Amino acid sequence: MKRRHWLVGCLACPVALCAAEATLEVNQANQAELEMLPGVGPALSEAILAERRRGGPFPDWRALQRRVKGLGPATARRLSQAGLRVNGVAY
Repeated sequence: MKRRHWLVGCLACPVALCAAEATLEVNQANQAELEMLPGVGPALSEAILAERRRGGPFPDWRALQRRVKGLGPATARRLSQAGLRVNGVAY
């Protein structure tokens, strides 16, 4: 029984590490991927994608916040903590 728990623990650790390090690039993400982030629903994901189509890739977090209505510093911080990146950079 102890061996089984040890094996389960060994298998779970890499999965947990991968999940903790998972990131999502805002300039490449699709709607379904964006909506996997906590607090991102259809309205925000559509706003991000529409603005990306209209104005091109977001060069940095400041541009993302400026161009997407309703995405301020608190939301940017929360999304960054959930793994969202702008050109590979956390908020």
